[in-house]
Amino acid sequence: MDPHCKREWRRWRLGQWGWLAWLLALMACSGQPESPETEIRTFVAQAQAAAEERNARKLRALIAENYVDAQGHDHKAIENLIRLHIFRNQSVHVLTRIHQIEFPEPERALLIVMAALAGRPVASADELAGLHADLYRFDLELVRRGRDDWQVHHAAWEPAALADFW
Repeated sequence: MDPHCKREWRRWRLGQWGWLAWLLALMACSGQPESPETEIRTFVAQAQAAAEERNARKLRALIAENYVDAQGHDHKAIENLIRLHIFRNQSVHVLTRIHQIEFPEPERALLIVMAALAGRPVASADELAGLHADLYRFDLELVRRGRDDWQVHHAAWEPAALADFW
């Protein structure tokens, strides 16, 4: 048993809240870290949820302070684009498709994400054909900030075609 786990075991026997400390320690000792790919998929899901909630604060937190892109946007410019999009759209529903995830370095990920932005819920790509939605391809570079915290360091986007979602 890991020395940290042994120490938590002793604490369990001594404290009146020992059962809770023991349970938390056991969870911390036995939990397997997520794979980097799972972390990236979680990042995309968090971005999608924040966009649908129209939560500018959560979306801004996903952008690195040193963000820069080929159009000359920096962190502040992206914050302004987020605010503008939220202001213009009272209802945002997002359908995402991750096409590619690569890890050129352990602390850096490159991914291609297709995103459909619509005014009503979209459950599948099949529904996009009869729906007015803005379709985009995002080429993202993420950097790891902390143990499992990723942020967008660079992004490029362009209109996507309906066929890109299959």
